[in-house]
Amino acid sequence: MADEPIDLSAGVALADIPADGTLAAQLDGAQLMLARWTDATGREHVSALDAICTHSGAKLPTGIRTGDTVHCPFHHACFDLRTGEATVAPAYKPLKRWQADIDGDTVHVRDAAPEDEPALREAADSGTAESGPLPGTPERVENLRGVERVVVVGGGAAGFATVERLRRAAYTGAITLVSGEPHLPIDRTLLSKGYLDGSAEASKLPLLPDDWYAAHDVDARIGVHATAIDTAERIVTLDSGAEVGYDALVLATGATPARPELPGFDRDDAFVLRGQQDAQAIIAAAQSVASEAAGSGAKRVIVVGSGFIGLEVAAAMRTRKVAVTVVSRSELPLARQLGADLAGLVKSLHEEQGVEFVTGSPASWDGAVLELEDGGTVHGDLIVVGLGVSPNTELAEAAGLPVTDGVVVDAYGETTVRGVFAAGDIARFPDPVTGRLIRVEHWAQAERAGALAAINLLGGQEPLTEPPFFWSKHYSTSLRMAGHAESVEDAEVEGSTAEKSAVVRFTEQGRVTAIAGVGQDRRVLELEEELLRQPAGA
Repeated sequence: MADEPIDLSAGVALADIPADGTLAAQLDGAQLMLARWTDATGREHVSALDAICTHSGAKLPTGIRTGDTVHCPFHHACFDLRTGEATVAPAYKPLKRWQADIDGDTVHVRDAAPEDEPALREAADSGTAESGPLPGTPERVENLRGVERVVVVGGGAAGFATVERLRRAAYTGAITLVSGEPHLPIDRTLLSKGYLDGSAEASKLPLLPDDWYAAHDVDARIGVHATAIDTAERIVTLDSGAEVGYDALVLATGATPARPELPGFDRDDAFVLRGQQDAQAIIAAAQSVASEAAGSGAKRVIVVGSGFIGLEVAAAMRTRKVAVTVVSRSELPLARQLGADLAGLVKSLHEEQGVEFVTGSPASWDGAVLELEDGGTVHGDLIVVGLGVSPNTELAEAAGLPVTDGVVVDAYGETTVRGVFAAGDIARFPDPVTGRLIRVEHWAQAERAGALAAINLLGGQEPLTEPPFFWSKHYSTSLRMAGHAESVEDAEVEGSTAEKSAVVRFTEQGRVTAIAGVGQDRRVLELEEELLRQPAGA
């Protein structure tokens, strides 16, 4: 799907553009992709769009095409090839469109002039555009439920996606975003994957510029907590005592990092990582440790827990040249999530970078020594606790919503109370692959659920069809996983994990429920499409 880009300065033959793929191209130094598609009348068109994913910078022609959708090979974002619109998170910004004209058997591409835009937009808004959807045209959603007031509680991935998608869907009613965070929504994935190791500046964290919210008439109440919900009267009470009425409510309250009630784990040198302030505190402490360790190598960070966040923190600390010991309850970290083969690869990546692993459970911390339950000790200068999170379901539970390891919702993201939705880390939803109720703590899943809630609270009735997806980066190696594996005992490896080029299929009762891979981004996409998009129970 992605050969060497073709120069478009003299045009390109229509026949050279595959009907079921994309053509990588370039024009005046810009990377483009061309796609052929047919409208409802049978008329053929060619779209010319930027070829770079607006979320990750991946080259979209190296992904796959299904229908009129292109799938990003990195984080499985999707774009409409007819319009350039971002249709599946983690992307939300559209691809830039270029003007493509079919002249007989040749396609000519030019940069759309600014003066073209008003006419194109007017045609799109009125529905009179002869060519059907126009590049860059957002999908409008009819407000069938007559919603005039939306309240979103939570400023993380799901809350952000709900607000952004509502405005992109042309919803013009009131939106109130209630967030206990001290800042507007940020890309939390960057905290452990870039910000912590110094490769991403703080300016890269905001998901949208701060002025976007006011410009789009979003009442963003930052540093504010919701304390109660009256579902009968449709009122949310805030910690200030103020009350906010709603016609539709989206609960996206996220999760809280686990902090064991053990001696010393409440000290100032015992950290967790959830928000930007947590990351800044860890960075400051790590910089101090690195400065003191210069020339001696005597200073050390202890990471308590060997999940994805804990190991990404370990990688960030090693990138900052700080010695790291990971204390894990398991001899093979991540084996329960990834299976032995991929877990072994991850552990080896860290060991190659000098990370030391100790098997055991913490008992106490005194600022210099972490004592383990078996009497063993680990010496260090600070600890970062990565022992998972707990969903913040207290607000929902007090409101009488069904809560069982998360707020239970249907395939549309709605609770048993009409007009009340839950999304993100707190939601327990039907897995599109198996149909069983699951709760996951994935960034992309939270954004997708938030966007879906935005559509469905207006009456859209679109079920969740995207399998859960997450990615994790360890130094220069990234892992991708699509689907949700309750068990990793039945795993089939294709390729070689030792060579960092493998795909693993996880099977339960004869059906593949998840695909994980390293160095095989396109293959993971292909298998996700082939094996995980059957109707649940098929």
